[in-house]
Amino acid sequence: MAAGMEILHVDDEPGFAEMASEFLTRRDDRFTVHTTTNPEEAMSYLRDNQVDCVVSDHDMPGKNGIEFLEAVREQYPDLPFILFTGKGSEEVASDAISAGVTDYLQKEGGTSQYAVLANRIVNAVEQTRARRRVDETEQKLTQLAEKTDDILYMFSADWSELLFVNSAFEDIWGLPTDELEADATAFMEHVHPEDRDDVQQAMNQVSAGTVGDVEYRVIRPDGQQRWVRADSKPVLDADGNVDRIVGFVRDITDRKAHERELREERAFVEQTLDALDDIFLVFDTEFRLHRWNEQVLDVTGSAADDVTGAKPTAFVPEDQRAEVSDALDAVLETGTATVQVDVLAADGERVPYEFVLTRLVDDEGDDLGFASIGRDISGKHAREAELERAHDLLGQAKEIAGVGGWELDTETMEMYWTDHLYDLLGVDCERAPSLDESLDVYHEDDREIVEDALHRALEDGESFDVTVRLRRPDGELRWVRSQGRPVVEDGEVVSVRGAVQDVTVQQTRERELEQARQDYETLFNGMNDMAWVMDTDGQFVAANDAAVEKTGYSRDELLSMSPADIDASHGESEVLELIERLPEDETQVFETVHETSDGREIPVEINSSVVSYRGEAAALSIARDITDRKHREQRLEQFASVVSHDLRNPLAVAKGRVKLVRADRDSENLEQAAESLARMDGLIEDLLTLARKGEAVRDWEPVELGDLIEEAWRHVATADATLRVETTRRILADRSRLQQLVENLLANATEHGGSDVTVTVGDLADGFYVEDDGAGIPTGDDVDVFEAGYSEDPDGTGFGLSIVEQVAEAHGWRVEATEGDGGARFEVTGVESDA
Repeated sequence: MAAGMEILHVDDEPGFAEMASEFLTRRDDRFTVHTTTNPEEAMSYLRDNQVDCVVSDHDMPGKNGIEFLEAVREQYPDLPFILFTGKGSEEVASDAISAGVTDYLQKEGGTSQYAVLANRIVNAVEQTRARRRVDETEQKLTQLAEKTDDILYMFSADWSELLFVNSAFEDIWGLPTDELEADATAFMEHVHPEDRDDVQQAMNQVSAGTVGDVEYRVIRPDGQQRWVRADSKPVLDADGNVDRIVGFVRDITDRKAHERELREERAFVEQTLDALDDIFLVFDTEFRLHRWNEQVLDVTGSAADDVTGAKPTAFVPEDQRAEVSDALDAVLETGTATVQVDVLAADGERVPYEFVLTRLVDDEGDDLGFASIGRDISGKHAREAELERAHDLLGQAKEIAGVGGWELDTETMEMYWTDHLYDLLGVDCERAPSLDESLDVYHEDDREIVEDALHRALEDGESFDVTVRLRRPDGELRWVRSQGRPVVEDGEVVSVRGAVQDVTVQQTRERELEQARQDYETLFNGMNDMAWVMDTDGQFVAANDAAVEKTGYSRDELLSMSPADIDASHGESEVLELIERLPEDETQVFETVHETSDGREIPVEINSSVVSYRGEAAALSIARDITDRKHREQRLEQFASVVSHDLRNPLAVAKGRVKLVRADRDSENLEQAAESLARMDGLIEDLLTLARKGEAVRDWEPVELGDLIEEAWRHVATADATLRVETTRRILADRSRLQQLVENLLANATEHGGSDVTVTVGDLADGFYVEDDGAGIPTGDDVDVFEAGYSEDPDGTGFGLSIVEQVAEAHGWRVEATEGDGGARFEVTGVESDA
């Protein structure tokens, strides 16, 4: 039925007001019209009555229609107000609109004007009521959205704009909604990486016009992980295109945890049931078998497909099926029943069984079917007490995890073990063990632990969980986790039930890890060299005893420092650059100076490499004190200076004199003297070069390897030898010392390979090689071609390849002599290219 409309008509002409009221009520029977002749009376009426619309004249004594409208708007801003005047003008209409008039209508002659007025009233009232309903609906929806724990949302069709989301988003995601308003897909950053593809697929599915639902994990900013389920639906426009996407997200973390617990519990129960020697059966309300243990199949010789849906009488001889039917009636009436019947075994024999039937109901008391446990009573080993105990232990399965179960009766102090526990302990289950025998299985050093725990369980009702050792009869020692929980009735402990789980593998692994950690600490702290571990921020996280002793800082002080704090040679920016480059370099070898706590300086050689420390990437640096080596190098430098000055100068004079004599009269003796002087000059040059050994390269520059090789070839006595340059690489090196290395390798090839030897220089993955087709490298365990003084050429100094090795080491490179294609091959690796 349509709702009525209360109308207040204000007009200073009572006759016109009454006539208008008559026409309006005839026009629409929903109208109830009350008339007044002045605004003051109208305001009083409004205060005391519910009015749906005001119709007012304009020209009235005391207060005109505009002033009356303004007074109404102050108290009733949403009340429909129609100005119905006989003296209208554009000015009056403009003022009315400014004052908030709902409609403006000018009086005319004839009765048709009342039909127009009635329509205006209906439109104004219905629009106001519609707006009010919308506001109320929005308010209710907003209240509902904020009261629910689910996230309610609305997105644009392509998920690029958030149109609505309630505050539940902040509770579940742990993010302010402002972030989602700024970036509609910001929630994806906290979706578990393994679930993002599934979420994106569901979003695409909804954008394409179909319903999408997905379950996934959310990682909150605080690290907490939550499981959620999102259900999204497309909202279509008039053309059938997706206009918006609405949906909700529900926190299902508890449900997931419960499902996991149920799965674990189900698996445990299934394993427990399959371990029973008894037959276990579950029938639904239609008496159809839908769950059983492996013993059913073993005893009857049936396949799983054959027993699915079977009736309770399927495994019983025909002459005993009536007894089964009676037991079923009893279980439905009383909730439990016991029946002894034969089971048809796989070999055709009848095996007597006793079945205990129990009715199953849900929390509301509705039938779910019934369960039955059947025990073989054909032999003298049938024990009714064990059946009851096994059934009761099944109920405790989800609370106590373990491989073998046990129970201690506090009244008789008798111990009961499950078959699994007998197997674990490696003993026969011919009889139940006594309490002392149960305790004797534990290692003599651990027995007291178990005794104390059991005593507290019996006296104080305390549960226990201890990890101890037991010794099997064959002498094998096993680690086990032994748990126990008192069963209390009427405030008294009536029994203690527990489980024993074999944890030998876990304990062995933990001890091996602990031993490895101790070995590491012994090795780390037993080093004579200083050593420390740095994290990726360049902070010391470990330091050995040698570092503490030699730097003079305590371990705590060192662990609050970085390499820059003790490096007296490199600036902080240089140290940081070395640390940043280490993951790329993998290893670094360089010399520097460390400053001790008392200001002393120690020259050291640093060898750094990338390691894994406590599961995180780190740098291991070993600093060797090279003070003695530096002293030797200084003495060697002094020796080189003496050689250079005291030998070279007289040698130069001798060479000059021989040259002058040979210019006047040459002879074989003078030629040999000149050659000997030249050999002495070569020896001195090589000795001076070797004197630089240990000096790391500091002047690095890009070098075109091919150009340098061509230049070096021009400085080598090549006779009829041929050079093949097969490299275009540009490398970083000390150009002068690199040329020494190359010249010595080229000279070695031409001296030992023959006058017409072909020498090839080519690229390796991280370096280059020099190869010839000459006689090759001599073999033998005592041959070291890089040893200073070694040479097969009687005219050679024996220092050439030693210089090669020394220059390579100064660059941090490696050089290795191998056999080439018919000749010798030297490979230089660890070389950095200049991209």
